[in-house]
Amino acid sequence: MLNLNTVISHPLRAIGFVLAVPILLCALCPIARADDKEKKVKEKKERPEVWVEIRTPDFIVMSDGGEKTARKVLDEFVEARRVFQATMPNARLGTGIPIRILAARDSQSFPKLLPEFPPDRRRTQPNGQFTAGPEKIHIAIRTNVSGKVPYEEIYQDYARQILKVSYRNLPPWMQVGFENVYGSMIFTDKGAQLGRPDPEDMSVLFESPLLPLDLVLHVDHTSPYYTAGDKNTVFFAESKALVHFLLTDPQMSSQKVLDRYFDLVEHGGDAVQAARQAFGDLAQLQSRLDAYIKLVNGPPAEITIAGGSDSAGAARTLSAAEADARIGEFWANRGRRDDAQSKLEDALTAEPTLALAEQCLGFLMLQQSQMNEADKHFTKAVELDPNDGLTFYGRGLVAMSRAGLAAAPPDAVNAFERSVSLNPDFAPGWFYLSSVYSSGTETLQKALAAAQRAVALAPGVTGYQSQLASIQDRLKRGDDGKVMAVGQGPSKDAKSSSGSVALSSKAPAPAATVSQESSGTAPAPPLFSGAPKVYSMIGTISESVCTNAPQIQITLKALTIVMHLHADDLGKITFNSAGSSPPAKNINCAALRGRTARVSYLLATDKSWDGEIQAVEFRGQP
Repeated sequence: MLNLNTVISHPLRAIGFVLAVPILLCALCPIARADDKEKKVKEKKERPEVWVEIRTPDFIVMSDGGEKTARKVLDEFVEARRVFQATMPNARLGTGIPIRILAARDSQSFPKLLPEFPPDRRRTQPNGQFTAGPEKIHIAIRTNVSGKVPYEEIYQDYARQILKVSYRNLPPWMQVGFENVYGSMIFTDKGAQLGRPDPEDMSVLFESPLLPLDLVLHVDHTSPYYTAGDKNTVFFAESKALVHFLLTDPQMSSQKVLDRYFDLVEHGGDAVQAARQAFGDLAQLQSRLDAYIKLVNGPPAEITIAGGSDSAGAARTLSAAEADARIGEFWANRGRRDDAQSKLEDALTAEPTLALAEQCLGFLMLQQSQMNEADKHFTKAVELDPNDGLTFYGRGLVAMSRAGLAAAPPDAVNAFERSVSLNPDFAPGWFYLSSVYSSGTETLQKALAAAQRAVALAPGVTGYQSQLASIQDRLKRGDDGKVMAVGQGPSKDAKSSSGSVALSSKAPAPAATVSQESSGTAPAPPLFSGAPKVYSMIGTISESVCTNAPQIQITLKALTIVMHLHADDLGKITFNSAGSSPPAKNINCAALRGRTARVSYLLATDKSWDGEIQAVEFRGQP
């Protein structure tokens, strides 16, 4: 041990000691700092992640950035929804199931939601991802973002989803314009603004003359102007600019010209004629559009949006298991089934009373055709939360799947009836309720009412329109061979809606649907295998196009329903006249226009048309 008296009695030793102490302290400091840093890292790892949740009827926001971050995200998406409501006439904005928004606080937290995007300076993380599944919509975002419109792609995907569900007959120029216009959406203290069209689109229009508006409006889904692979064309740029102009021009917006145009085309009106009725003189509109495009530095336009009463409730801190269940639900919606199942099972191990985790596992098992396991999870979810209509919807799908093509059992009727009573705004529930009702002739009127409800909630879904047309056709001709009026009530022998309805074993099964990754085209995962279902509809063939012969496309109209149908070869379609068995001969494309006919078809997916023509039965003489 160092003796201080000895040091002091020798001056040279004292000087050396004084010089040595600072050096010793400096040497020890880095060690101390390293120990402190290691301690802080350890404490941070041991500290549980805290996620908070805030709810409104339309959104559930979960964030690990604290309540302030969660409320900021919620406010922004509530404003975006109000802009959609103000600018899309009669749009179907909700499904009765709130949109889930998962908001990561920064780039370090973001991989908890999207593991494929770890923080890496060599690779840019996206600002977010929009995922629309058959039942739920998820939005995952990173909140440490910059830029004028950081969630531009999210808003555009959100708008596309609304368009798909809400509208059946939008011409291409409107689809293109509305899918892109919200990329310039800006939120201010006073509300919302739409900025100028994309500079890249403007440069296309500066370099090339505008197309005549008659041509732009007339382009259909088969036109090379629309189907060309290159989207950087005058047609696409002019379509976007036109929608921007119609939404932001004070005169046009005050006269609600787009509302009138939407109404006309949705009821089957010709796109060009509807434009003349709604917009007025197209030559004047062309001149005004040209002036709008040349206004390079025009200011953003204020969008008048209605205030809302959807104030958020108090923030709630989620348990670690609840947060895992929310993330597992998101992964399941994205198609990461194995990761989702593991996450959800871990959540249930930590907290066995999580109804959400049980429900999500039920849907995962259903997708994998493990019906017994699916039923166990749905049954447990009902025990934990008997007021979630989506769980009963899942039980109905299990019951239908177990019945196969033979019949839809009363268990399915009970489940779907309970589902729509708890969530009357969920269109897939009404669609499948209509399907089980349509299995028996005595419940066709109930099937009609349920199909009409599904179409009213989601007019843009082709499967709903096809089902409604099929049921209307069955009611008109009567399944027993007698003509039955559509307005006729159910027979006296029809059973009550308590779920004891007898289902015919000969009735067709509900239409199988497409995969989970598909958005906006089908309401549920595939239920059945076997031959595809052939639908039929009676109507007037208002258009027949054979520019790509031997292919043919027709437009079939019946009341407010409009179907766009296609065949690869006109010569291979079976043509008959009602009441005669020999097939009609020498049918050409032009001869179809204006004819009334029953057209049989298979539903088409991922096409610009609704179905593939199988046969045509003419009604009456040309």
